Amino acid sequence: MNQEIAVQVFAAYRQMDTETAALRAETGLHCPPGCGRCCENPQIEATPLEMLPAALELIQRGEAEYWLAQAGLLSNCAFYEASPTVPGHGRCQMYDWRPSLCRLFGYAAANGKGGEPVLAACSWHEAVMPEILGGVRDAIATGFPIPKFSDWQARIASFDPYWGYQRMPINQALQVALERAGLALAYEQESSASPD
Repeated sequence: MNQEIAVQVFAAYRQMDTETAALRAETGLHCPPGCGRCCENPQIEATPLEMLPAALELIQRGEAEYWLAQAGLLSNCAFYEASPTVPGHGRCQMYDWRPSLCRLFGYAAANGKGGEPVLAACSWHEAVMPEILGGVRDAIATGFPIPKFSDWQARIASFDPYWGYQRMPINQALQVALERAGLALAYEQESSASPD
């Protein structure tokens, strides 16, 4: 069951990536190469469901125990590896399996006070490319399609409502996903090994 749900979540991630790539191509909005400022934020949240694809990948690699320990030790995302030479730069060690917030931030909209889509831009976008950002905001105001956090969160949560709506710090979500996936795998192995 975990594998089937993880496949659904991962397919949603691929569609998110397609939508954000289209937005970048159409508008010129982009992040600087190597930037990790948002990754250094200790307030990043995810759901255990969003972390399930990463958890299953780590279990398959035989790295679950290592990452479970890392997640318990760090305040910012356990997957983020900061550059030792350039402040604010780094890389995600699980980039292909990152959760929706990491995929959408800077390229998606939150709901404004009146329900209208409002671009969630990062401070770098604001400082370095205000003209492009202004153009994106104008385009959104006239109906340009943009991914919305709430739509994607609801879609992913629909795959498993219990785990899909429990937002928590990203490392805690990773720990829960690893524990859930590990227990499910152990149960499946025990069930298949038991004679009936």
